[in-house]
This record gives sequence, structure tokens and C-alpha cells, in this order.
Amino acid sequence: MHAVASATAIAVLFALLPPLAAGGAMALPVLLCLGGVLSLRPSLIGQAFEKKSWPLWVLAAFVAWVAASWLWSDYPASVQAPKLALLVPLGLMFAAAAAAEPTRRLTGAAGAAAFIVLSVLLAVEALWDLPLNRAANPDIPPGEVVRNVNRGVSVLLAITWAPAAYFLANRRPIAAGGVLAISAALALPFGLWANLAAFAFGLGAFALAFVRPRLAVMAVSGGWAAWALVAPFVTPLLIADQRLVDALPESWAQRAGIWKYVCARILEQPWIGHGLDASRAVTDRIQVRGLDMRGVSLHPHSASLQIWFETGAVGAVLAALTLLAGGWALAQAFERNRPAAGAAAATLASLGIIANLSFGAWQEWWNAALFVAAALVGALAQRRS
Repeated sequence: MHAVASATAIAVLFALLPPLAAGGAMALPVLLCLGGVLSLRPSLIGQAFEKKSWPLWVLAAFVAWVAASWLWSDYPASVQAPKLALLVPLGLMFAAAAAAEPTRRLTGAAGAAAFIVLSVLLAVEALWDLPLNRAANPDIPPGEVVRNVNRGVSVLLAITWAPAAYFLANRRPIAAGGVLAISAALALPFGLWANLAAFAFGLGAFALAFVRPRLAVMAVSGGWAAWALVAPFVTPLLIADQRLVDALPESWAQRAGIWKYVCARILEQPWIGHGLDASRAVTDRIQVRGLDMRGVSLHPHSASLQIWFETGAVGAVLAALTLLAGGWALAQAFERNRPAAGAAAATLASLGIIANLSFGAWQEWWNAALFVAAALVGALAQRRS
């Protein structure tokens, strides 16, 4: 009975993921939570905590601290704490069920099918000036239509690497190459350069993992853990040269202005931060190339800086430990499984770039995409190179 429910959840989620993602992915967390409920299996919970479960405890500690920071938030109207408390355990349950026997093969095939369908939908949007989103959303501004599709491309990048590894594990290298070529082509057309950078970093990590599986996974997770710790101190140095900032495109110059502002504000409350969703409470104005804008508009376009700003050094340390613990567990599990190690390293690399350049750390659709990616990577766990 549990296997049937899990298989149904997997089939439904990956069948609906392409149209939802192409339309902006905002409904993805609801779909994931429903999948988590259908996948609920007490035996999986027991198995997780019977094994080496300290990565799960570290993740739980990080989520608990983030939620607790609402108590001192500059934005007391935040509702992110209960959303995280719901999304994280249900996302983990879906990912665990999707990676378990007897559903893992279904997960791999469904993920590959979802990638193909989503890539077709995004190609239609790219080639014919966003006809699907314009038809579905005739009254929203053009800029919001483009943001919908950019979120869809980010979801596509999240589910790129596991299908490529799935085809390689099944000795279909041409299909794997096709997945990578399609993802690269669709990372560019909608003007969000972070997506193209994410693909490039992901491809490098994917290739490295086929040479040194453990090194690739640990290098990526360790690198992001280090960045989570030093971001507020290194970022000001990286953007200190005004000539460099002046040479940046407009959107990147605005990011630099936001990062400079946030790094200064972090020092006001470095240990515990300004509280969950405090970024939304910022009313200070900054000047960027003559444009008067909020110091932070909803989020600072950097998960690392947002964690520091809202949850302080405690949150940053817990985030770094979560990355290290997850990387260590994946490196151990995939030491002799090169396709799976490639998928894990590339997924961490590409999504880390997007998280630190594009979206808010607590956006529900983004967190749901992370769990879907985790489910696809986990489904490769028992495959052997």
C-alpha cells in the first residue's frame, strides 16, 4: 500500500512539474507537500534515524534556528516559520520515498521524462516570445512573464544533472549529452546570466566527479560551506573597485549595491541577525547609478548574505555544517558510483550559484525545487558505475 501511494505521488509530481515550472513554479511547493503526505512511511523515518543520521539532525537544527529567529524579527508579520516547518519534513519524506525501493527506477524515468517535457515547453517560450505564459497570464506585466520563465529554467537546471547521470548509468551517452546540450541552450535565452553561470559550474563539477567522485562532491559542498561563513567579509572586497562595479550590467550593479548595504547591516547584529524575513522590513534607500532604490527589495539576491543578515553567525555556522554534513554523506554514498556523484556534485554546484545570485533563501518554490532535485539524485544511490 505504501509503495502504491509513493509511486502515485512520484508519477503525479513529475507529470505536473513541467507545466507548473514553465508557468513560474509557484504551485510546486503545494504539489511537493501533497507528494510528501502520500509518501509518508514510518518505516523510512525509522531507517533514516537508525543509520548515520547526523546530517539530518544538523539540517533540523538549522531549520529550527531559522524558524526561531522569527521571535526577534524586524518583520513580525512573517509567516515563513510555519511554512518551513511544513515544507522541510514533507520534502524530505518525498525525497526519501522517491529514492527508496521499489520506486527509485520510477523516479529516475519520471525525472527524465519531466526534463524532456519541460525543455520542450521552455523552448516554445524561447523561440516564439513566451506564447504560453502570455496566453495564461494576459494581464500581468511583461517583466513578470519573463520572471515566470526564468524560474522555470532554474527548475530545469535543478533537474538536469540526475537525468544526465541516469542515462549514463543506463549506457545511453548520446541521450545524456542531449540533456546537457538542451540545458545549456535554455540557460541563455531569457537574459538571466546566473542560469548560464550555474550550468557552467555544474558541468565542471559533473566532469570532475567522473575522475574523482569523493573529491568533487566534497569540494563543492565544502566550497559553499566556506562561502556561507565568509560571504559578508569577502563580498565587500570583491566589489570594492568602483571601476569594476561601473563595468557591470545594470542588474548586477544593483546587486552590488544591495550586497554592500546588507554587509554593513550584518555588522549591526552579527550573532543572531535581524530575524526571519527581516529583509522585507528594510526601508532604507540606496543610490545605484542615479537610481533611488530600496537597500533590499524582498531579499538580497544571495542566500549566504540573507542567512547572515536574518539569522546571524549562528545561522551561518549551522548552514555551513548542513552543507558539510550533506556533502560528506553524499561523498560516502557515491564513492563508487560515478554517475550519481556527478549528479550530486553538479546539482550542488549549479544550485549554489543560483542561490547566491538570484532568489530568496526561503522562497517556497525554490526550496521545493531543491527537494525535487534531491529526490532525483537520491534515486541514483544504488546504481553502480
